[in-house]
Amino acid sequence: MEQRVMMNRSELPALITMGVFKPAQPWIHVDRILNMDTLLYVVDGEVTVCEEEIDYTLSSGQAFFLKNQCRHWGKSPVAPGSTWYWVSFVPFQPRAEQEPLFLPKQLTLSSPESFMDILNAMLRLYRSAAPFSTERMNGLLYQALYELLQQDLQQREKHRGSALSSRIIACLKQQLEQPFDSKRIADRLSMNYTYLGRVFKADTGSTINEYYRKLKIQRAIELMHAEALNLSQISEQLQFPNPYYFSRVFKQVTGLSPRDYQQQLYR
Repeated sequence: MEQRVMMNRSELPALITMGVFKPAQPWIHVDRILNMDTLLYVVDGEVTVCEEEIDYTLSSGQAFFLKNQCRHWGKSPVAPGSTWYWVSFVPFQPRAEQEPLFLPKQLTLSSPESFMDILNAMLRLYRSAAPFSTERMNGLLYQALYELLQQDLQQREKHRGSALSSRIIACLKQQLEQPFDSKRIADRLSMNYTYLGRVFKADTGSTINEYYRKLKIQRAIELMHAEALNLSQISEQLQFPNPYYFSRVFKQVTGLSPRDYQQQLYR
């Protein structure tokens, strides 16, 4: 089972140590148990680590958390030139009055540049004796942790959107020979159609109805290739209101009228 690192919404983290590591020789992570949580961020190369018998491979642009009091070690050497940051901080303690936030175990950052800016600003403060450097570092660490939470949330929502879009498309394919019915789709998925349309548009760039028309035209083209049906018969089989409307939609999707398409088909 993955060991997740937690944080509290209204509490600044307390940084203990940080730095950048770039081995000049093949290097293998030592076998140890720490009393602090540690954020790793890989800039170049690949890092392998095992935590509580679970193997992880960290690639460039990925963040990873090692949890306090969990045994971790390296199973294979890290190649020279691989580069990563480490940021160790005091573990947050659960609070009875608020729900904790659990940081992603491993995350590929969608905007690594801004995250690197935060880490570099922290590192400059860590190496300086500037006034309030500790407080400023902890504030930046708080910002970095929330950046990871936000990107993890966005990626999860995108994944959910893609999964829901696939279900919507499956419903559309089952009713290609029926008139478009938004209520049937909503009932089939037990969701509000306005919500479905918003998620589908964000994921595919197309409305559900536009996508449905494209699927119907794809089916019409399949029928032109496979069966000896005239255009009126295809229009009727796919439940278009009339052949004229079928021709109009066909041209909107393909750029050709059905008759022009057929003429190209049989040349």
